[in-house]
Amino acid sequence: MTITPATHAISINPATGEQLSVLPWAGADDIENALQLAAAGFRDWRETNIDYRAEKLRDIGKALRARSEEMAQMITREMGKPINQARAEVAKSANLCDWYAEHGPAMLKAEPTLVENQQAVIEYRPLGTILAIMPWNFPLWQVMRGAVPIILAGNGYLLKHAPNVMGCAQLIAQVFKDAGIPQGVYGWLNADNDGVSQMIKDSRIAAVTVTGSVRAGAAIGAQAGAALKKCVLELGGSDPFIVL
Repeated sequence: MTITPATHAISINPATGEQLSVLPWAGADDIENALQLAAAGFRDWRETNIDYRAEKLRDIGKALRARSEEMAQMITREMGKPINQARAEVAKSANLCDWYAEHGPAMLKAEPTLVENQQAVIEYRPLGTILAIMPWNFPLWQVMRGAVPIILAGNGYLLKHAPNVMGCAQLIAQVFKDAGIPQGVYGWLNADNDGVSQMIKDSRIAAVTVTGSVRAGAAIGAQAGAALKKCVLELGGSDPFIVL
């Protein structure tokens, strides 16, 4: 079988040119299985209390610190970030877990308010499973900064990572497993563009978040809009970069 970017996600060490891994794109059955797991995971997770979920965030932070050097080395091998920067990314991500564990519950408390001079309450209720399409430049931080508050709020998180950092995607999933996060609450799969479209259209996906190019964001935003789903887009950049 010929392996090409059309058939597989290929991870290559940018410093050495070494091929690190190849992973076939998820098929329709793989996507259906991931969506079934996500739906089941969300149904149970949404019923847990906020204090329990906050403690699980602390467990994620501990699990990440236990694999800190392994994660940093994976980041450096797959996308070329200097090792000290990769280690800092891991430390920052672990600290994020602790911060949300401490402060997140207060942010999600019900808020009393008035509606037409009548007492009312604003509640923050779980939305569902969030599909996250993330880039390679911060392969851990970009995932964690969304997954941590999303999971704390009682939602599920389904990751489609950049194809050149599949090793990072696998290792992040292992961290969540180490922390005891139930199957389906956090998930990932190696989907191509058609697979992403299939997931966006599916009723088991409640919303979509994307960090990527303007072109990708426009396409995904249009699909999310057509499905009447909330969508958060972080796209492109406008900073000049001149190399002399």
